[in-house]
Amino acid sequence: MLDHAPRFDPQSAAALAHDLYGVDGAIRPLTSERDQNFLVEPPTGERIVLKIANAIEDPAMIDAQQQAMAHCAVSGLTPRVVATRTGALVTSVVAPDGRQHLAWAVTFLPGAALGTLRHRSTALLEHFGATIGVMGRALDGFDHAAIHRDFYWDLARGRAVIDEHRPLVDDPSLGAAIDACVARFDRDIAPLLPSLARSAVHNDLNPHNVLAGGGDDAWSRHQRVVGIVDFGDMVHGYTIADLAVAAAYVMIDAVDPLAAVAALVRGYAQERRLDDAECEALVGLAVLRLCTSACVAAYQRRQNPDNAYLDVSQAAIRRVLPTLAMVPTTVATAIVRAATGREPVPSSARVRQWLAAHTHEFAPLLHVDLRTEPTVVLDLSIA
Repeated sequence: MLDHAPRFDPQSAAALAHDLYGVDGAIRPLTSERDQNFLVEPPTGERIVLKIANAIEDPAMIDAQQQAMAHCAVSGLTPRVVATRTGALVTSVVAPDGRQHLAWAVTFLPGAALGTLRHRSTALLEHFGATIGVMGRALDGFDHAAIHRDFYWDLARGRAVIDEHRPLVDDPSLGAAIDACVARFDRDIAPLLPSLARSAVHNDLNPHNVLAGGGDDAWSRHQRVVGIVDFGDMVHGYTIADLAVAAAYVMIDAVDPLAAVAALVRGYAQERRLDDAECEALVGLAVLRLCTSACVAAYQRRQNPDNAYLDVSQAAIRRVLPTLAMVPTTVATAIVRAATGREPVPSSARVRQWLAAHTHEFAPLLHVDLRTEPTVVLDLSIA
């Protein structure tokens, strides 16, 4: 698909913005994997993002994106589609190389991309999780034939994509981490997949598609998530996928990856309930996304070695995957369950009750009574 990406220069894009929307101003390219996006900033009036689709993009998928944003308008989180001078929501344009593409535009949402923030507080991560829950509720009831598709970023396709491109990963340490994560996924998570609920999902809540703001400016300690953009990866997939994809990307930048996931889950659980299977599958699906990303990047680098965007997360993924490969599913599940307010281990309440009822039956193990003697506790947990 990268071979069919549009190749408009800023001057050509500026001419399109003028001709189609009557908007003139400074123009700046924005990052994209397989399309082109340009921010157009007129001296006065509304800023717009001009979107030029891949030459082989299905027009129905653009319609699905536009309808999804309209469906989610009540959330206040999504851009609004901008009509052309003639009232069209999408129009065909010819690139400098002679290929035809579909162009459309949306309003610009102010805020700083989450990926540009050097510090993400626990409160911000919790609000991010809550926002994912709000977005999920906004998408409830939405469906479109175009999102029922065979798409390589769909988590349900993750294992097949890894199998296809894993041989292209030439970093031995990364390859070994991918293999370990996939083996654990097959053993612990794959059996849960048939029971996971499915619905329309955004499917790409990476930090460059999430906008933060709040307080006096986007960099203050009172940051909140204020917008979500780019619905181009939408699928009808696992309902938990948006939380899993977001978890994948917050883990790669966190000092304590599982603590970051717990913060997301605490926020999400305020808006939507996770069932037991989703709690158990969440971190495994997040790790699967990182493994998929590493394998897809290895393939795409060979197809388009000059596209710097393809490596935007790869250094962090190479750094964190070996660590995540050592985290047992039981530990990850316990942390997620605790963040939802559940018992970390389903049987733990019964164990505590039994211990409380039988304390008098235990013989002392030490020469001191730890209930009365001064005690120091050393935290030797996985964190």
